[in-house]
Amino acid sequence: MSNDLEKELRAALRHVDPAPGFASRVSARIDSERHGRWLPARYRWIPAALAASVMLCLIAGYGWHWRREQQGLEARQQLLEALRLTGEKLDVAYRGVQDVSKSPASGNAGNT
Repeated sequence: MSNDLEKELRAALRHVDPAPGFASRVSARIDSERHGRWLPARYRWIPAALAASVMLCLIAGYGWHWRREQQGLEARQQLLEALRLTGEKLDVAYRGVQDVSKSPASGNAGNT
């Protein structure tokens, strides 16, 4: 059984001369790969499509970030305006309470 395996290995691994033009085809392929022609012609659009997709994602991401920042700034302005108005209303209410507590009629209101 081992003789058969050895014979099969010798037959499979025997020296075979390459076909005519093999060296020139290998050289041509190496040259074309060296010059960036590593894709067949029908797939050469893929790198450009990938680059365009990346650029589109970056632009969309920047637009999303810019909109979020603008919304945050608008919310900040609204909050500051609300706090200012609330402060004014609290000042009016405080003055009203102070005026009522200082008036002489407020002490007699419970006696009538």
